[in-house]
Amino acid sequence: MTSPSGSKKSRKLEQLIAALLVSPTIADAAKVAGIGDKTARRWLRDPDFAEQYRQARRSCMDQATAQLQQAMSESVETLREIQAGGESEAARVSAARTIIDNAIRSRELDDIAARLDALESAMEDTAE
Repeated sequence: MTSPSGSKKSRKLEQLIAALLVSPTIADAAKVAGIGDKTARRWLRDPDFAEQYRQARRSCMDQATAQLQQAMSESVETLREIQAGGESEAARVSAARTIIDNAIRSRELDDIAARLDALESAMEDTAE
């Protein structure tokens, strides 16, 4: 689905990707991009367009993750204060459980990401 840079179709493709990132439905995104619903769905089936859309979504998720990571230190400190403070036993247990659960989940996600990277690398090596 390669299109000459700056062409009307190229602009529409970019507009659709932007609209898909913020619209609740494909139909709504198509309307924002100024194209028909069927056209949007056809473009989404195109592997090149689907990859561009995936990359845009990944970029948005990376930005959101970075913002969460920036806020994490303060959040962990708050939980540690509750855990160590004179708050109720229930609040201290909840804070401790939250810290432990998130530490475990973070470790699991790191492991999954590493395994996925290794699989993708292996697939790329066999494709060459």
